[in-house]
Amino acid sequence: MNQKGFGLKEFVIIIAIIFVCAIIIMSLYRSIIPNATTSSVTGTKKLTYKDLEDRLELAAERYQNDNYSGNASDTEVWELSYSMLRKEKYLDKLIDPNDEDTECTGYVEFIQDEAKVMYKPFLKCGSNYETKGYDGTNNIKESE
Repeated sequence: MNQKGFGLKEFVIIIAIIFVCAIIIMSLYRSIIPNATTSSVTGTKKLTYKDLEDRLELAAERYQNDNYSGNASDTEVWELSYSMLRKEKYLDKLIDPNDEDTECTGYVEFIQDEAKVMYKPFLKCGSNYETKGYDGTNNIKESE
């Protein structure tokens, strides 16, 4: 009997060809169009201001873990400055991701309310970026 149309073998072969073509097209697309967060020149991930704030917070947390010996029953608010964290070698220089000639500055509020510990980073990178609530005039925040 002469049947017209595709059999199972032909169908599987066509699906396999489509799959291989899709893989080739996807790999070509990825090599031609770089990721938006990747620098096309260096191939490295471009830093964001959030990344810099995270670095500042992590440095403050490491510093406090190494040096803090407060009373867990008291409420304390401390300010750890960027310059102090750099001086103590907990942090490398923070450079503005949008202007390589600008060094960022800032501080981290360390807040201990009984057993609860919080870190809140504040970053300022020239006129390009400033964390909401940044106060460049206060050096030490008093506990309330």
